[in-house]
Amino acid sequence: MGGVGKTTLARHILCMRGFSLMVENLRTILFFGNYETGEFYKVLKSILKYSKSLRVLDLSYSNTEISKLPKAIGHLSHLRYLDISNTKICWLPKLFCKLYHLHVLNLQLCDFNELPEGMNKLTNLHHLCAESKTVSLISGIGKLLCLQELKEFHVGKKKGHKIEELKDLKELRGQLLIQNLENIDNKEEAMNAKLREKKHLDALHLYFEIKDGPVTRSGFILTRMLKVFSKSENTPNLKGLLEGHEPYCDIKELVIKGYDSDMFPSWLVYRERFTSLKSIHLSSCDKLTSLPPLGQLPSLRVLHIETLPALRKIGVELYGGVNGAVPSLEDLKLQDLKEFEEWLEVQGQRLFPCLKKLHIEQCLKLTKFALLMLNLPVTELKINSCGDLGSALPRCLQRLTSLTMLKISLPTHDISDFA
Repeated sequence: MGGVGKTTLARHILCMRGFSLMVENLRTILFFGNYETGEFYKVLKSILKYSKSLRVLDLSYSNTEISKLPKAIGHLSHLRYLDISNTKICWLPKLFCKLYHLHVLNLQLCDFNELPEGMNKLTNLHHLCAESKTVSLISGIGKLLCLQELKEFHVGKKKGHKIEELKDLKELRGQLLIQNLENIDNKEEAMNAKLREKKHLDALHLYFEIKDGPVTRSGFILTRMLKVFSKSENTPNLKGLLEGHEPYCDIKELVIKGYDSDMFPSWLVYRERFTSLKSIHLSSCDKLTSLPPLGQLPSLRVLHIETLPALRKIGVELYGGVNGAVPSLEDLKLQDLKEFEEWLEVQGQRLFPCLKKLHIEQCLKLTKFALLMLNLPVTELKINSCGDLGSALPRCLQRLTSLTMLKISLPTHDISDFA
């Protein structure tokens, strides 16, 4: 429905002869254009009052300042699709929770501070598109058993917001980010999420977050990370928490951020289990002094290691003693490793036969990087703010015969070594 003159919209529509008969059998309504707020609300209220057969309602392309939906929305028992994204709507009526047949609800970019009680009664909802702040307003979201799309879930301490809400959401697919894992008390509680049973998930992001931590930007999402958990009797066993979040074996992408333990969960070192894992991102894991044997993963193509301040060396532990380790890796990134000094040489190994992109950034103490001495098929090499690599770089670059993009930014004394 296109925009009509701002002061004549309601008059044109509501005064039409047989208006109620005209709209009562409508199945789909989409609004486009600019509307005066008061006039638009009157028209919308009247349309919803008479359109009992409506299946699809989309307000996302309308330019209006209305802040709430009419109560009549709750009587659209056949409504399947509702999109109010990009609008000023920030209030839903209590009757909204009677839309039992709603399949798709898009609330993106809407600034909700509260939602009506009973949102978990929308039991046929398949797709919930909303910011994490809005999703966290829904108590008992675990009752939405048909839910397939839930981009982000914040773990809370209160009933209806705990990790157990994910227990029965077995239809979730695509990507799932779980924030505030530190709000879980132990491994047993973590296991209540039953991530191993979520067969349709492709990507799992696991974030530990503390409200008063320093703000950092590293990787996918801006978060507030706590550098060291306070040592108290209430400090959770982080290894146990991560142990309880073992994903389904067919997961394609794994991100772990803010993990503050020096030990990895046992499930991450089983190459036989995660044969489909293609991307791993480890970030802000302050106590890790070594990496798990990720080189054993046969399908791993992307490995990003960022902000691991305790990591000093990388060597044989990464490869797990497997000949021909890291067979599929194409993209390797090392960034902000303040204590990282050396990538150790490993004899008798066929390493990184598919590596195309290599980025080494902000590794100020790095002086030895044996990986560069290999005849790698790298096409893109970026070295920025690293240690004393200057004297070795010329010989290394001669081996990288496939390079098409080279970007090097070194301290002045290192650059002089090229002369």
